[in-house]
Amino acid sequence: MIVQILPQVGGKWRDTCLTLPTMELGKPVKISDLIRELRQQLNVSQEKFAAKLGVSLRTINRWENGSTVPSQMALKLIEEMLEKMGEPGKRLVNEYLPKPEQREDF
Repeated sequence: MIVQILPQVGGKWRDTCLTLPTMELGKPVKISDLIRELRQQLNVSQEKFAAKLGVSLRTINRWENGSTVPSQMALKLIEEMLEKMGEPGKRLVNEYLPKPEQREDF
């Protein structure tokens, strides 16, 4: 996962832009897609998902529409939710958060 902080006109900083690895189709994966699919897999509304994470409904809405990204703490909670889901969670992790191939350097 790569987090970029992009400057805004006037020297002010705007929200971070979260860029995830590119999937096989060559399309960048968005954290908003992961959030939405996780919530749908759990079969909960944005409001109930927000309550599970201790954030507001507005925050979940912003994550899903891509205007903001989750904090590191929220990402950790999301990761824990994925782990507790078993196979469906594992599928989402593999699809949206693939680990770079580990190679051994001799």
